[in-house]
Amino acid sequence: MSRFEQIADRYLTAKEHAWRAAESVRESSSTRLIGYVTARLLEFAEEPAAVSLIESVDWSEPNVISQSAVLAQHLWLAGDYQGALKFLDAMARHVPAHPLLAFTRGNVLRYLGDLEAANTEYERCLAMSPDFADAHWALATHSRAQPPLARVQRIQGALSRVQPNSIEQAHLCYALFREYDAADLRQEAWAALSNGAEIMSRRLAFDSQLEASRLDALIQMPVSLPTRATPGEIVPIFIVGMPRTGTTLLDRILGNHSSVQSLGERNDFAAAVSEASGRFFTSPLHGDRGSLLPDLDFKKVGHLYEQRLRRLAPASRFVIDKNPQNLFNLPLILQALPAARVLCLQRDPLDACFSNLKELFQADSYPYSYSLHGLADHCLRVRSWIGHWQKTAPQAVRIVTYEDLVRAPERSTAQVLDFLGLDRQEALHVITRNRTPVSTASSSQVREGIHERGIGAWRRYQRELQPLIERLQL
Repeated sequence: MSRFEQIADRYLTAKEHAWRAAESVRESSSTRLIGYVTARLLEFAEEPAAVSLIESVDWSEPNVISQSAVLAQHLWLAGDYQGALKFLDAMARHVPAHPLLAFTRGNVLRYLGDLEAANTEYERCLAMSPDFADAHWALATHSRAQPPLARVQRIQGALSRVQPNSIEQAHLCYALFREYDAADLRQEAWAALSNGAEIMSRRLAFDSQLEASRLDALIQMPVSLPTRATPGEIVPIFIVGMPRTGTTLLDRILGNHSSVQSLGERNDFAAAVSEASGRFFTSPLHGDRGSLLPDLDFKKVGHLYEQRLRRLAPASRFVIDKNPQNLFNLPLILQALPAARVLCLQRDPLDACFSNLKELFQADSYPYSYSLHGLADHCLRVRSWIGHWQKTAPQAVRIVTYEDLVRAPERSTAQVLDFLGLDRQEALHVITRNRTPVSTASSSQVREGIHERGIGAWRRYQRELQPLIERLQL
């Protein structure tokens, strides 16, 4: 019923049915469908409820054991990394070794910062399932092969066996790019990257003109900005921007501050809009969702969102929401949350575009990133978009440049703190102090200290990127 209600675009009744399903599992101890129920709870950004339901059942029960791979994945998707490890340890006493369980454990350990142990689990996964494309890709993005190219032969072997033009082939192509790129074999690397991007581009159509028209409509939409916030209320800090532009880096820096708590990448704002409107919402750029905005009760959206933050961070006044998808929710955020502060990361266009191009994003996220023309168009629109909102609401929106953040982290951090109204504290830029989990594409890189290696990285592929350079008119 929850799924049927979602098809009918009735958010509140769909959510009600999901809650009733969870109560049914809990009250009857019937675990046959628990994996489906926790998946529905995650659909509504109800991660604590999903975790609680998994914790409430008997882990030695056959239905739980048979769904162990799914439930472990749901625990780490919900951000309960220690709970996921505890669950995987329990399952190890009941089920033989399985590649999906090893892969999930590897992901959890990677997010927790145990890099060597994550490597070991990815290797265990591949030993059991040599064609497990996700594990090849995860390993290539996580660590460098020793010696260089040591993993290439087995990736090529897997490529010879997977279905052509499949998502598995795309994962293996992106893994191969990473391995060749690390060995400075640029011709081979670019060929692998091009093949992978072409597969993804065919799978995920990106309509550049449609995106342009929707953004233009949003900019033209009347925006009534609240005049002031209530003193002492919660201050949501939204960190947004194109992926791979330093959003995770800034999150780690601010997360070192004693008055700040980061919730990572969550969907709470979209869930608040969905609940206030009664319809499913992810972004005003998706489908006809822009039509919801004229009648949206922004005060209700803000109240529902703050309720969520209070449940997740009850002791913190400054709370980071680092979901990049909130970038295009800016006009909604500004009207719903008078106290909110929005930090927009901006990076050199060529570095930003190249960094997006070489990243294989999960599910159907960021479809623009798989073609040079799509990348250029989207990047230029983002720069114009954040420039518009900084000019429109300078008290709430601030552009932070990636280059400043890595070249002069102390000065850049001090400027951000002043903008947020936070006191200055020592050594916030020492991100290796921050031991909290990281679940983004940068989960391995941010375990290092701040460095400048990413600046100008596009130049290694300058010849191949000429169509991008021309489209950007640089």
